Formats: sequence, C-alpha cells, structure tokens
Amino acid sequence: MAGGFFAFTAIGIVVHFVPILKDSGADPLSAAGVASLIGIFSIVGRLGTGFLLDRLPSHLVGAFAFIIPIFACLLLIYDGSNPVSQAVAAAIFGLTLGSEVDVIAYLAAKYFGLKNFGALYGALVMALSLGTAFGPLGAGFIYDQYGSYVPFLVATALMMGASAVALLTLSYNPTVDKLAIQQA
Repeated sequence: MAGGFFAFTAIGIVVHFVPILKDSGADPLSAAGVASLIGIFSIVGRLGTGFLLDRLPSHLVGAFAFIIPIFACLLLIYDGSNPVSQAVAAAIFGLTLGSEVDVIAYLAAKYFGLKNFGALYGALVMALSLGTAFGPLGAGFIYDQYGSYVPFLVATALMMGASAVALLTLSYNPTVDKLAIQQA
C-alpha cells in the first residue's frame, strides 16, 4: 500500500511539476529550471538513503522519506509563487523520489527474508508500477476537474502521511536490522 501510494503521488507530482509551478505563477523557463533540481536531488536521495538504511532503524528512515513531501506540498500550496519555496519543494521531492526503491527493497528483505524475495519484490514493484501509471493520470484528472493542482497536493500530503504511518507501525528490532545488513 505504502509503495503504491508513494508512486502514485510522487510520480504524479514529478510529471506535473512544471505545470504545478506555472499554476502558481512561475514562467515556463523558471519552472523547468526549478524542476531540474528533482533529478539532482534524487541522486542525493538514493545515495543518502542507502547510507542511512545501514545505520539507522530502517522503518524510521522510510517514514521520514514519506513525511518530508508533506512539507513540500504545504510549501507549494501556501507559498508556491515564491522561487525559494519552489526550489525547496523540488529538492524535497527529489530526495524522496531517490529513496523510494531503496526503502521498499530494504524493508521487504528485512521483514520477509530472502527466501521468496523475488516473488515479494515483484508484487511490490507491481504496486509501484500501478502507482507510476495512474499517478500522472490522477493529477491531470484532478486538475481538469478543479482547475488547480491544490487538491492533488492535498491528496499527495494525505497519502504520504498514510504511507509514513504504515511504515511507523513496523516493529523495530535492532537484531533483525543487523542480520539484514550482514546478509546483504
């Protein structure tokens, strides 16, 4: 569930990021420049998440990765015309986008082991793929219905919050974390 919600919202945001910024009053060239930060910060997110997963409780790292886009959504809703807010939101979405697969794969291996990892990971990637397929469609549909991306940003914040709560409900066992690291 968390992975599907994540992909639905994150990919919906990324695909529509330039129009979201234009909707807030940015000119197309500035919006495209700000959107490029997503790619840069997704690399930082990928590397940073891997580093943190090896050192901190993995469910907290995952929850944090799903919580920070809520702040980005609020920035775009309440201060979306400010170029600094736009850049911070782009950086946050990039960090989160970079963390997605790392968190999902790590938690799947940690909580379910490696015996049936291929089948489990395939199911998780299917959920991510469905979210990836329908997120941009959902964002576009909501924009067409309401003439604004604000309802999609609100839905994104709610789904990211639900995903973070799902990860926070996972139990923490330092021994399991250490074993997962040793098996990797």
